[in-house]
Amino acid sequence: MGSKGRTLLAAYIAFQLTELEGQLPLIGAADPEAVHNARLAIRRLRSVLNCYRGLVPELPRPAREEVKWLATSLGESRDAYVLAQRIRLSLDTKDSWNAPESLRLAVEELESSSSRLATALGVRKRSKRTVRAARAALLEAPDAKEYKPPTADLAERLQVQWERLQHSLAEEAGSGDPDVRNAALHQARKDVKCLRYSAESVADAFSHHAAGVIQPAIGLQRLLGEQHDAVVAGDWIRELANTPGVDAEDAQRLEAMESRRRLNAEEEFRMAMAEYPVPAPRRALIF
Repeated sequence: MGSKGRTLLAAYIAFQLTELEGQLPLIGAADPEAVHNARLAIRRLRSVLNCYRGLVPELPRPAREEVKWLATSLGESRDAYVLAQRIRLSLDTKDSWNAPESLRLAVEELESSSSRLATALGVRKRSKRTVRAARAALLEAPDAKEYKPPTADLAERLQVQWERLQHSLAEEAGSGDPDVRNAALHQARKDVKCLRYSAESVADAFSHHAAGVIQPAIGLQRLLGEQHDAVVAGDWIRELANTPGVDAEDAQRLEAMESRRRLNAEEEFRMAMAEYPVPAPRRALIF
């Protein structure tokens, strides 16, 4: 499995870099789907580099910082776009707003902000240099194709990531502080993404057994994403309430909608955890 696993990882890394590079021109045209695709590629790349450290080439610190910068920048543009679409949907579901013009102007500003960030990011030479530097370090270096023998089985690496997820979930379950719980669920969301993408990258090494880890992880990721988006939207709405021209009652209605969405997502998440938990990779994949 070791040699096959390393081959799979190399192919996965190469694909994500190619995907990321190919999206940059579209990002420069402020295409929100391109921003999403690029952000997803860089998340997958970073997940694999983190989970399989020592089994794959390592990014030098300067290149690692640049990749982090690109990920953060993509996130800022994508988050503004997602929030705008979320609030727009809420506005369209109810006609009795007291001051709808102010709310729609705020949404339009979010969309404009997302487009400005994307355009600047797509045309910057720094973005292209970042991808080229990552490719050179991970795929083109003289020793990049001759990985050292694995220091741990692939399933053991996934087990470590799974245990991180369990820690975040335990922290959430053990706290009565809403802020602590939201932070723990946000970390669990990041943990389950890393577990999912890392498992997907080597799925062929485990045949159909990998689906036992990947499929429940996808479900939890979706629910944790909805919970996080509701938290972010609630925070934004509370700030919006202080904006001149925004009706206080309108803001309260929007916030109540996001609160219901958050509670529904949390309830569905707990049901999914009880009915379809992510199994420990050590048990599910070692056979």
